[in-house]
Amino acid sequence: MQSIKKQILTNSIFFLLVYALMFYVVLRAVSMVMTHDEAYSFYNAKHFWWVETLCTGNTHWFNFLAMKTCILFGLEKASQLRWFSLLSSGVFLTVIYFWLKDIKELPVKMFAFSVGVLNPFLIDYLSLARGYSTALMFEALSITCYCLALKNDRRSTATFSLFFAGMAAIANFNFFYFFAAFCLIYFFRFHFKRDFSFLKNKLFYAESLFALGITALVIKALQFITTCSNDIGAYGGEDLVSGIFMGFVHTLIYRQSGNEPVLRAAAYGLCMMALMACVYGIRMIKQHRCLWYSFSSGLLLLMLILTLFTKFCFGVLYPTYRTALMFYPLIALVLVGFFNAILSNQKIKKITLYGFSSLLALHFILNMSLRKSFDYWQQADTKACFIYLDTLQAKKVGITPELYGVYRNYYQLTDCYAFKFEGKSINTAFPNGLDTNQELKNFQYLVLFPPYNLSFYKNNRVKFEGVNYYKSTGTLIIKVLSGQ
Repeated sequence: MQSIKKQILTNSIFFLLVYALMFYVVLRAVSMVMTHDEAYSFYNAKHFWWVETLCTGNTHWFNFLAMKTCILFGLEKASQLRWFSLLSSGVFLTVIYFWLKDIKELPVKMFAFSVGVLNPFLIDYLSLARGYSTALMFEALSITCYCLALKNDRRSTATFSLFFAGMAAIANFNFFYFFAAFCLIYFFRFHFKRDFSFLKNKLFYAESLFALGITALVIKALQFITTCSNDIGAYGGEDLVSGIFMGFVHTLIYRQSGNEPVLRAAAYGLCMMALMACVYGIRMIKQHRCLWYSFSSGLLLLMLILTLFTKFCFGVLYPTYRTALMFYPLIALVLVGFFNAILSNQKIKKITLYGFSSLLALHFILNMSLRKSFDYWQQADTKACFIYLDTLQAKKVGITPELYGVYRNYYQLTDCYAFKFEGKSINTAFPNGLDTNQELKNFQYLVLFPPYNLSFYKNNRVKFEGVNYYKSTGTLIIKVLSGQ
């Protein structure tokens, strides 16, 4: 009885922790300004032209439909446009809670919570209107349904797992690696494992048609993007470790700058540990007897093999940073399962897991912010900057490209904000900068982003005056005193 009460109390505490984290995600979604990629998604949803929308990898289909729905109802604030990401995040974190609830030992539960959700980069994409939170939700649901199907011997639940895996690939095309690997395991387990009797099973043909349909849809969409713009071809890693695992380490540290040799060494260490954990999870299943650990181990290994295959056969770069988020839940699962299995001494287990959990929790707390984002930190001051320019009654403003995309694709199009000034993209990175005789004289103010260099104007009659500086991003507003 005492043990049951303790378990109920522990689960209640983790329930509060998980949903306190969800509250933090909501606060970030409400507080953060529109980011660059979100703004481009808004632009495509606001002025829909199917060619332009489907031509870019920035269009995540479920997120696009959610944004379009908001726009149709006149709900165009950044927090409103993020509604579907928040819904997806709530489901994702709920699945995480039930996973934690299934773990009996408190040190393992703490470690699972810390590794599973206390990652600032993960929280970024649970808060933003992108397709990653939705894809993570479907991935988590797929893994859960598959494990429940095997545990309870319910075939219908297994079909749901395949459906959710397909939806993950549609939500974000990067998750096609997850879908492909999942299909290999799924069809072997439920159709090919015994004999050829699956050929008489109607469900086999229905599920095969579904899998082939998702595959054809994603491949066709990727081919169209590659032919049209190829804006996905150049983003990725040249090798597996620096792509997937170095990005994982760098985003976990959550610092823009980092010591590359140290990051690379940590990435190789994480890679070796993950591979060792996967091999142990598959080969020693009779010892650890943990279904989700062995399944996630096989799934992660297959996904890594598929990335190697596409790189060597088709030249596709390895997923990295945000495109590698599909690996995050699986890496967390195999690490938790591995440490739980190999640490048999309870005292050592407590010291090790509580130690890791404390470090991850402290790091997460120190990096909590309602404004900061790893990938889109440049835009943190855009709204404040543009409002300030309006108070100056600016008419024509030159805006650096890092900030102009948000102005053009969101603020200039939405009815929620009506900035009076006319903005134009400028670039001070070229050797000659702006043409002093033709362009510079047309602007009253310039909004610059570091590194900015105006030294090529020092011998001209152009004069500048610093007006406002935003310390967190380095955004600088300067006034053009003379353009003649």
